[in-house]
Amino acid sequence: MKISSIVILFFMLLGGSIALAQAPDTMRNVLIDDTAVYIDKEASENAVDAARKLLRERPQTLRKQNFPKLRQKSHTSTAQIVTRSMSAPFGLVWGASINETKNQGIILTPIEEKDHVNNFSATKLPKPISAFNKVDLTFGEENKLWRIIAYGKFLDDDASASKVLREYKIYSALLAQKYGNKQEFFTPAQIDVVEKNEKGKDVTISKEAPIGNPDFLNQLQQGTATLYSTFHNDEVGAALAINVDGNKKSYIVIDYKNLKILKAQENKTLDAL
Repeated sequence: MKISSIVILFFMLLGGSIALAQAPDTMRNVLIDDTAVYIDKEASENAVDAARKLLRERPQTLRKQNFPKLRQKSHTSTAQIVTRSMSAPFGLVWGASINETKNQGIILTPIEEKDHVNNFSATKLPKPISAFNKVDLTFGEENKLWRIIAYGKFLDDDASASKVLREYKIYSALLAQKYGNKQEFFTPAQIDVVEKNEKGKDVTISKEAPIGNPDFLNQLQQGTATLYSTFHNDEVGAALAINVDGNKKSYIVIDYKNLKILKAQENKTLDAL
């Protein structure tokens, strides 16, 4: 099954705190995975599994081998760690351990992922959203929830991808409202167009196909076009992207990461060096 482009963010500062006034190019480098594979030529029949393989962080400093396991303080109950700043999407709690998350009544099913440990598919979420049919969590070696990936339901879309574009616009507006600092990135497909030249002869020229053009679904599926947005505040970053599977089922993906947890992990590692 082929998977369309899915360029998903990774949030990591290599020193200092996040500044909202950072230059757009600098922030984009922090948020976007430069190593992502846009077209999975040998994708399996499972679109979600293939999409997950494309969600790779850019900074090598966050690979599991680069973080020594640090001692964690225990918590007696989930209620003790729930604060406003730690509230996460779907009723989850940023920084919660695996057991604390289970104590919320959430069912965690282990999943394999090459570059992360303590990964689970979560069901029975406190605040489910009907537009999403799968939510994956990453706790890492520190056993703290720092990443949430939500996969939208498959849509029977038309050639212009109008259904998934509608979903994308809805959630883009909501994420911008909650986290702010929206940046949208669109890579258009190049299409050949026959036009008359000044001598009246037919010539073929290359033009950029706009968002929602009559062949947009195919372009997204083949990876010749990409569309995604990033959002962030001082604590959390999110990336929203459109994906299309090999059966031309479209869906959105949202990748959340807790910036404060990641920064704290980096600071501890730097302090130990």
